[in-house]
Amino acid sequence: MKKNTSKYWLDFLIRGAVLFVLIYLFYHFLRENEYIDKIYVNILNKFAGFLLFFAQKFTELFGFEVTVYGKTIKIVDGFKAHGIYMDRGCMGRNVMLAYAALIAVFPGKIIHKLWYIPAGLIIIIFVNVLRISGLAITAYCCPEYSDINHYLVFKIVAWGVIFILWKIWFNRFSPFAGKYKDE
Repeated sequence: MKKNTSKYWLDFLIRGAVLFVLIYLFYHFLRENEYIDKIYVNILNKFAGFLLFFAQKFTELFGFEVTVYGKTIKIVDGFKAHGIYMDRGCMGRNVMLAYAALIAVFPGKIIHKLWYIPAGLIIIIFVNVLRISGLAITAYCCPEYSDINHYLVFKIVAWGVIFILWKIWFNRFSPFAGKYKDE
């Protein structure tokens, strides 16, 4: 049993290293190709619009008047507008990539990965929409807390969600499911 467990962990490390190299190559070499970079940036811009649209709709549920212009979401109050600008790093792509890569390389049946990865990505996107909405509301009502919410609170929540998703994977769908319950 111990050798079998070691095999899984070694396989996980090797797959993780290979995936890391592929991601590194994409970001450092393939994106230098103008055609690939244009497609990538276009996808990111569409995704940003998607996130901002749903953050706007969610924020409006609380009775705020919300506008989105470009990559900025603002709560409008009379002549004042308080909002945030969503940069590339704010879209949660690194969090989503980390989650998808972790589940993809972690031992388990592919059939489960084919539904668990997209389901987890939907959850992470939902959390990110809540985060964007929360940051817009914070910028409106109490901007003095914007930095701590942006740089600490919401990051803890996002990575906490990934940990919970991984823990569910580990306990329900990995070859280790049920083996470490009493420890």
